[in-house]
Amino acid sequence: MASVRACAIWRSSPAFSATATTTSPSISGRNRRSRSSCTSTTGRSSARSRAPHARRKNAHASNLISGMRRAVRRCTMRRTIVALMVVALAAISAYAQEEGGPVSSSILNNPTGYTAAYVMEPSTGRVLYEYNSHTPLPTASMSKMMTLLLAMDEIQAGNLHYDTQVTISARASKMGGSQIYLRAGSVWPVKNLLIATMVHSANDAAEAIAEKIGGSAESFADLMNAKAQELGLKDSHFYDPHGLPAKDPKMNNVMSAHDLAILGRELMKHPFMRSLAVIPEMEFRNATLEKIYNPNRLLRFYEGTTGIKTGFSGPAGFCVTASAKRNNMELIAVVMGAKTSRGPESSFEIAGRLMNQAFINYKMVTPVKQGTVVAQAPVSEGRAKVVPVVAAADAKALVKRGEEKGVRVAFSGGKVTAPVKRGQRVGTIVVQRGNETLAKIPAIAAQDVPKQAWWKSFLPF
Repeated sequence: MASVRACAIWRSSPAFSATATTTSPSISGRNRRSRSSCTSTTGRSSARSRAPHARRKNAHASNLISGMRRAVRRCTMRRTIVALMVVALAAISAYAQEEGGPVSSSILNNPTGYTAAYVMEPSTGRVLYEYNSHTPLPTASMSKMMTLLLAMDEIQAGNLHYDTQVTISARASKMGGSQIYLRAGSVWPVKNLLIATMVHSANDAAEAIAEKIGGSAESFADLMNAKAQELGLKDSHFYDPHGLPAKDPKMNNVMSAHDLAILGRELMKHPFMRSLAVIPEMEFRNATLEKIYNPNRLLRFYEGTTGIKTGFSGPAGFCVTASAKRNNMELIAVVMGAKTSRGPESSFEIAGRLMNQAFINYKMVTPVKQGTVVAQAPVSEGRAKVVPVVAAADAKALVKRGEEKGVRVAFSGGKVTAPVKRGQRVGTIVVQRGNETLAKIPAIAAQDVPKQAWWKSFLPF
């Protein structure tokens, strides 16, 4: 850019203009004088002696003009290339803006284009943005997160295995919507059904899982509601395992944006689910399909996307429970009731802009790492009067950028009675900024402290 700019200035300067416009007439004038001299003199030798000099001048002038013309062409070409680059960069910038690029905070101050939204940092549970976040709304396919969570619970409990065979019912084969076209009577392993449900949002696979675990979709819905109560999801109610629109609008699954964020956090604690959530497409062969595709468009354009689940129906609109991780900080963003599937007003791009605001304004800090000594706890009746206290885990805190220096760490705990075992909890490590508590983690003893012999208590020292 700099070299082209210099070329443009040189081209428009007075020196360049004068040289470009006066050289040719000047050369033409000298040529006329040379011809006049040739015709007026009586001696031809004099004309011949001057001709080489004139030709050299003409050649020099011609070369000068040609060089200037080449310079102009090169300059013009450079300017054209730079102009094209500027246009391309502008287009890329516009695309980045459209596809979840950094924007102003207007989306926070003027929430339009969606019905509800919620942004949280899952490890601390800190809420970074919420709008209409506790209103129960239709969830569409995001309901499947609960179906998948219950399946993972059953696998962890040993009641279900990845290779457990599931016979597909006639009802499951007729679900419609997003599906893998399961045939009634066919037999599928649980793992394949989980993959189809998580990656492809397959309604027939979700129904088959529910019937296997609950005996029927209706009984499974009772399990879904019980799990919601266990997780404290007060704005949720389930009628089916997939979220398809019900004939009776009152029978649609509903959840709030807050509850969806909590549910997404719980589901992503399972490594298998987390591994599936980032797959944009994969081979999945049966009689009808060769590949399955993830409808989560964030996987294709938003940096750091880690999941989680999308949803669409007439009652729900376009929805997403999204997650992304950048610079050691992960976010979960829920958008419900968007009006379109593509463009700046889509659920994906709204979620991307909301997460951008959080990534721009907040950062994760670790003021205390696991195993760091933070205090000395007093010990009674022990061979040592104190025991070193260490952090049982990394103490992570979410802070606004620029406010990291105000974070402080304190140990909360009283006197410990011997014997003390290494790893024994002896209190709590509290991370604060001002009067705000950012994190709490267990404080544990770094070493054993045996009990003092009884008779030593009578000694004066």
